[in-house]
Amino acid sequence: MQQYTDLLGNTYTASQDSSVTAMAAVIEAYLGSKSTVMAQLDDLLAADPEMPMAQCLRTYLLKLAADPRFALPVARGLAGLNAIAASLNPREQLHLQALNHWVANQLHATVDTLEQLLRLYPRDMLALRLTHYLHFYAGDAAQMRVSVERALRVWDPSLPYYGYLLGMQSFGLEETGDYGHAEAMGKQAIDLNAEDIWAAHAVTHVFEMQGRHREGISWVATLLPHWQTGNNFVYHLHWHKALCHLGVKDYETALAIYDTHLEDVISDDFYLDTCNAASLLWRLEMLGVDVGERWQALRSVSAARVSDDELIFATLHYLMAPARLGDQPVIDRAMAQLQAWSQTQTTQGQICREVGLPVAQALVDLSTGNPHKAAETLQRVASQIYLIGGSHAQRDLFTRLQRHCATALA
Repeated sequence: MQQYTDLLGNTYTASQDSSVTAMAAVIEAYLGSKSTVMAQLDDLLAADPEMPMAQCLRTYLLKLAADPRFALPVARGLAGLNAIAASLNPREQLHLQALNHWVANQLHATVDTLEQLLRLYPRDMLALRLTHYLHFYAGDAAQMRVSVERALRVWDPSLPYYGYLLGMQSFGLEETGDYGHAEAMGKQAIDLNAEDIWAAHAVTHVFEMQGRHREGISWVATLLPHWQTGNNFVYHLHWHKALCHLGVKDYETALAIYDTHLEDVISDDFYLDTCNAASLLWRLEMLGVDVGERWQALRSVSAARVSDDELIFATLHYLMAPARLGDQPVIDRAMAQLQAWSQTQTTQGQICREVGLPVAQALVDLSTGNPHKAAETLQRVASQIYLIGGSHAQRDLFTRLQRHCATALA
């Protein structure tokens, strides 16, 4: 194995220079939420099976799925990398250190290590995007913004991934309330690459937060043709479009989006698809819309995943269908698991203890006819709800639930 350097100045341990070029293509597919990411990575590993960063990226991607069923392949990937730790270059060793922390579910230590890496290697786009994601699910919008701002200072527009960097900064600006700059930067990223779904997503958030719902509908509809090779993240943009239709009181179209784009993919069993579907259905019901039997499509996936202990944000959404359907055995299993999770010495376990468990109880109380108790609980944790991660638009569901409870009591 030798050392080869990519166009950003990052050095990789690999058997051939072409592996670095292939790695760059995989990272670009990941940044673009392409459905080809794993296939491209498999091809790279077939050609260079001992390339450490290719192995590391595969393990990162499995961890990103937030699915405890991947625990064994994640552990195997980590063990394989730990076995060759001494042969890694300094940047790769920091990646391995971050991965060790992440697999141990110590997210603050993971982020600290990745930020340390970025101070030394500010053009490591993989580390930057992972840090962006982890800040997001830690509810730390300020650091999500600062992290990318630092990178922009050393990133020339002629360098690879520059447009994606703008899209990431657009989202950080939006989540910290700087809507004007967020919109401008996101649109600049789209001008560079209309397929940049994360940049499009950031601008969609601006429209949602500013109540510019008709602009949001048009924005997503115009860009949808560019995302034909995207992965399931595209359905999250359909979800955003549905929220914009709710904003203009076009409930029929929002239901049609659920039926056409959100329901069928629930069976893909990707956590974000369930989050999209469950949160949209609950919003519709709070608006007085009869959703019929639509909760049933979420029954089996939610029952299987309601005991997940990867992301409290996702697990709360898995609980929504059993709560609405009055599936008491699943509710009991979920609450027991949340109680156990809240006792663990992990980052998400602490969040579960402080916020997740109370919110879960509020969901159950609301569905079992106790809105007063649910309202009190949601009010008590309102200032901490950001800790569960997700965006302002996603967490707005819980604010609306609190208001809905108060209305029910009036």
